[in-house]
Amino acid sequence: MRLRVGLVGLGEVAQLMHIPTLHKLQEQFELTAVHDVSPSVLARVADHWKIAKRYDTAAALFADPEIDAVLILSPDQHHGEQARAAIAAGKHVFIEKPACLTAADLETLVAAEAASDRVVMVGYMRRFAPAFMAAKQELTNFGPISYVRVRDVICEGPWFFNQTDKVVTPNGDIPAALIDESRALRKAMMDAMCGADAPAIVRRGYEVMTGLCSHSLSAMRDLLGGSPKRVIGAQLSQNGEQLTAMFDYGSFTAIYECLIDDIARFDAGIEVFSKNKRLNFRYNTPYLRNLPMTLEVQESTGDSNLVRALGPFHKDAFQIELEAFHASIANGAPNRTPPSDSREDIELFSKILAVAKSTLAE
Repeated sequence: MRLRVGLVGLGEVAQLMHIPTLHKLQEQFELTAVHDVSPSVLARVADHWKIAKRYDTAAALFADPEIDAVLILSPDQHHGEQARAAIAAGKHVFIEKPACLTAADLETLVAAEAASDRVVMVGYMRRFAPAFMAAKQELTNFGPISYVRVRDVICEGPWFFNQTDKVVTPNGDIPAALIDESRALRKAMMDAMCGADAPAIVRRGYEVMTGLCSHSLSAMRDLLGGSPKRVIGAQLSQNGEQLTAMFDYGSFTAIYECLIDDIARFDAGIEVFSKNKRLNFRYNTPYLRNLPMTLEVQESTGDSNLVRALGPFHKDAFQIELEAFHASIANGAPNRTPPSDSREDIELFSKILAVAKSTLAE
């Protein structure tokens, strides 16, 4: 089955990740139509990729009967509303993470999916990386976990992709009314989750959680079989762009560290320990495609030490997740990241924020 796909939102993730991947997967997908609120971005991106159908509104794209599935790649505050509209129009839906910014918006989306027969998938691509999947397999014969370290200590994407690609940006042509409406919606959602009187550090911290941290915390949940029992401690600093959190998993503790700065490196990964074994893998920046990823497995006994390396794996996680999206639609394959899975993310973010707020008040 070749799915006819429409894209809503043509920002850097669409331009650098999803459009090239869809073209690579032409046996599974046909990129049929696109929409962006910036007329200049819409025209230049569609011209470059020779996409004939260009819609001024997301609603017009959803109404196109020749589209089977849509990718929601718009700003986070619009994900829920647009995904529900696409479902109502009979489309299968892929949503870039986060699925939604608020618990209320997410629950409405979960209900819309449940009432339909459509596949709705959230784009947590790190959970599809081959090294991650190999780690899940290794954990089936790993023994009781004793400790986990999760980290995102990174420089943002533009430092990397500006050396290899050019991203088309709006030429000052997004209608002011749309900008004001979008900002107001985002503020209302941030107020709902952070509190209307929340300081800037808390608001920025929540933005970082729903953006960068959601990748690793979602992967942590998947790898460890669920969410932690509680948040032992959490602290925000560096204007909300540094987060350190400690999680109670009952028989072991997990540590998460996040920092966004301007040092040109991408140090993201997960390390899992048992009494005599260790798993370790690191993610590379997604903005440079097909960089190698390796899973290291170490096992020690009283008189020996064995270190195995699985990989390097070069297959791109964005490609694997879109292949999984196609398989769910075409073959009924399991959908590993439906919107309901994101409930645990928002619940965990809320717990982290509550603890972090208490430390700020001290």
